[in-house]
Amino acid sequence: MGLLNNKMPLKAMMLLLAVVCVCCVEKCVCFPNGSVALSCGNMMPVHPPFTPSTSSPPFTLSTSGGAYRPGGVITVTVEVVKNSSTEFQGFLLQARSRQGHALLWPVGKFTNINTTLFTAVHCKNMENSSVSQASRVKRRKVQLTWEAPSNSNYGDIYFSATLVQDYTTFWVQLNSSTLRLDSSGNSAAGVFSSSTLLFISLLSLSAYC
Repeated sequence: MGLLNNKMPLKAMMLLLAVVCVCCVEKCVCFPNGSVALSCGNMMPVHPPFTPSTSSPPFTLSTSGGAYRPGGVITVTVEVVKNSSTEFQGFLLQARSRQGHALLWPVGKFTNINTTLFTAVHCKNMENSSVSQASRVKRRKVQLTWEAPSNSNYGDIYFSATLVQDYTTFWVQLNSSTLRLDSSGNSAAGVFSSSTLLFISLLSLSAYC
């Protein structure tokens, strides 16, 4: 009898459950503090029971160039479209590649990350391979610096972003235009080196004439 009296009343139990649910929602909403390891692959925020919006996203994802070189740097910009009052309070961004019909992700890494504004995400244990926001502060624009891999194994790439307007409204995998791999810099360096060696050889031969 005493054991029954010590049980939590049903109303109190329901209230506690509601509080726990709210806390869980608050924890997962908008990729808070870059806690998005589970979203690295599909880039899907955990916002049950809501699904991604099918409307045209009021955001643009652009890059500072249409091509990249191995080891080169690209500026990536995510911003609200002109004349829109929309803001976003969460995002996830990474570079991806389709090489040999296989989706390769993530590619490269983000550098010079302002840790007061953004959080580096180590998807697939690759350091700084993705980036998210560090707080729920609403924004209209973010700019980040991305560094390409030192090799050219990934071919052409693109950037992909998930944007969260609020808990119920979000867009998944908004993609940029394709960035073409430009390996001409390495080839040019090779030609320059060969020409230099040839010039030095000619000078050496002339010294003996």
